[in-house]
Amino acid sequence: MKGSYTFDFEAIEKLSSHIRFGGSSWTYPGWKGLIYKREYRSDKNFTQNAFEEYAHFPLFRTVGIDRFFYTPPSVQLLKDYDEKSPDGFLWVSKVWERITIPRFPKHPRYGSHAGLDNPYFLNPNLFGEEVLGPYEEANVLNKTGPFVFQFPWISPNLLSSSEFLAKLSEFLHKIPTSFRYAIEVRNAEYLSPPYFQILNEANATHCFNHWNSMPPLHEQMKRAVDGGSLQAPFYVARILTPLGITYQEAVKKFEPYEEIRQANPVMRRDVVRLIKRAFSRQVMAFVIVNNRSEGNSPMTIDAISRMAVKALGL
Repeated sequence: MKGSYTFDFEAIEKLSSHIRFGGSSWTYPGWKGLIYKREYRSDKNFTQNAFEEYAHFPLFRTVGIDRFFYTPPSVQLLKDYDEKSPDGFLWVSKVWERITIPRFPKHPRYGSHAGLDNPYFLNPNLFGEEVLGPYEEANVLNKTGPFVFQFPWISPNLLSSSEFLAKLSEFLHKIPTSFRYAIEVRNAEYLSPPYFQILNEANATHCFNHWNSMPPLHEQMKRAVDGGSLQAPFYVARILTPLGITYQEAVKKFEPYEEIRQANPVMRRDVVRLIKRAFSRQVMAFVIVNNRSEGNSPMTIDAISRMAVKALGL
């Protein structure tokens, strides 16, 4: 199917004034023949060089860079991404987890830190030095889109809602204001008027995330409206897993990501609703779609863009 699939690039172009679509990472062999037409001599060569082909594919005007969640970027890597992406292309970068996890999970990759409280949680100095610093040194601010702070689900026994919000507010008021910040939380109870007020005061936005245990996107949007509506001049949405399905279950269900395995019409309608809101406010929306949402994120993006064009009468 993927070899004969035809994208509606005209729909993407009609939305381009206010919408940037992108994949959540890009090194998927299942996209070969659909997105990737070049011959790559090895898996390593594909991983190292596919970004250039991805960034020039007309469907995409942004990308979610997931790898920076695990380690902050190097100056050289950012320069490489800059060289491989066209003018006007913007990155949506995950923030290093050292900033966003209050306690290190009990996992071997955390070594001696596993299970311990994280002393660098929401540390503005570390964020400035290790996350923002490389972007400034690499001189790639023209490619720098929103930074996504992906917080895990946080046990109330570790941090209450009020404690988390207080720490978030203090952090946002101490970091540079010249960048775009999107806050992605996995605790539904955080989506309260005080949360949205904190975001608005800092000119940050909520990252609408379609994730296992979070409310549907339309419910997140309703809570944002109830909280005074988001005021930042941009939106960010990350379409991750179907609701009620864990990440591991979604991987098993949808890999190798060659086609849509299970369409999610409610999710698609909700994303179109956000797109309409971006057009209404005349702001940019960054929509990052993961393969684990339906099975193939480029095809999901194509389907949503077609729906949005019809809904907007473009």
